[in-house]
Amino acid sequence: MAANPLEHVMDTSEIHLFETQGPGIHLPMIGPIHLTKFMVLEVVAAVLILLIFIPIARAARTGEPPRGLFWNCFESILTFLREKVAKPCIGEHDADRYVPFLWTMFLFVLFLNLLGMIPFMGSPTASITVTGVLALCSFLVIHGGAVAKMGPVQYLKSYVPHAEVPFGMGYFLIPMIVIIEVVGHFIKGFVLAVRLFANMFAGHTVLAVILLFIVLAKDSAAYLFWPITFSSVLMVTALSLLELFVAFLQAFIFTFLTALFLGSALHPAH
Repeated sequence: MAANPLEHVMDTSEIHLFETQGPGIHLPMIGPIHLTKFMVLEVVAAVLILLIFIPIARAARTGEPPRGLFWNCFESILTFLREKVAKPCIGEHDADRYVPFLWTMFLFVLFLNLLGMIPFMGSPTASITVTGVLALCSFLVIHGGAVAKMGPVQYLKSYVPHAEVPFGMGYFLIPMIVIIEVVGHFIKGFVLAVRLFANMFAGHTVLAVILLFIVLAKDSAAYLFWPITFSSVLMVTALSLLELFVAFLQAFIFTFLTALFLGSALHPAH
């Protein structure tokens, strides 16, 4: 049993496969960068995505219809994101330009969430640093896409509302509205990071706390240890099924909000 069940949501420079008290795999430095467990898991997630979707993309390029459960399952996910998320939020004309980014973001977050379900590994999306970088990528695509479409000048003009107010009040109200709009965009990016982090961190923390009951009861009498252990395992199993659903749900919400914010930036008049 791990000495610290919360290590599952902590980034470290060592990987312990079965216990935290013994020696683990010490991750090396690559130049000035010191590898951590979450970095390794992010690379694993990226490699898994490539191994799954490159063969699917090659088969789809030939025009052959999807065959088998594996191919249909993953292609249906991509089709759903394109038809039910990208097009309604971004618009028919602009959606396909940003669909690859939305696909990549959804799959990467999903695989990181699912890797966090595996014991003795870790949950990168339970780190505010990881979710913050993901939110930063979305922020840059959202506003970079708007600048590329409208041009820098027109993009900046989109922040200035057309307000007809008497007695020169526009000189006071319009700058205030512009400031609120600018701050609002940064808040949206912050919400993307915190929402994913909070949901994943909370779920794994609850699981760790329940498992900690077993650790605390290990020196107790048998009539206390076994009921506590049995009930803890049952609760962890039930919550793990819920966490599996949350892994998919949070990946979808992160992608959906990114598409929604992107659509509002590309079409400020709406």
